[in-house]
Amino acid sequence: MKTSVPYNWKKVLTGVMLVAVPVFVACEKDPVKPNENGGNGGNTQQKHNVELMYGRSPSTQWQNISLDTLYKYNSDPTVDSIFMIPEDISQFANLNATQINTALTPKLRERHNVNPHKVFGKGDLKLNNLVIEQHPEIVRFFADTLKYNVK
Repeated sequence: MKTSVPYNWKKVLTGVMLVAVPVFVACEKDPVKPNENGGNGGNTQQKHNVELMYGRSPSTQWQNISLDTLYKYNSDPTVDSIFMIPEDISQFANLNATQINTALTPKLRERHNVNPHKVFGKGDLKLNNLVIEQHPEIVRFFADTLKYNVK
């Protein structure tokens, strides 16, 4: 004997399917609506700055701000700015122009060039008075490019 589903059950099953599909589709997550400030309703991580200190001693000098560290923070979308901060604002005060131009400037420029819109110096920085008077290009690099307050 052949059993078949009565015709009415087929209509009922079709009706249930037609009602169920829109219900499941409606369960999809609603898109995030922007708030009045142009944000996306608070669903992003808050941006922050990273401050990397460097010191005078060989174990803490500016060379220890590695390029890998800068690239890591540069690729992090939650990092707004990366600041290179001298531990002692007078740590370069005894350097002459040749020492600054051969040892210091190229390495700090290399770090700044990781992202010139994101990597800067921060705070005060004292340089030798003769360097300030006779080498304005050095002052421009530290003040204008790196954004230190040169004294």
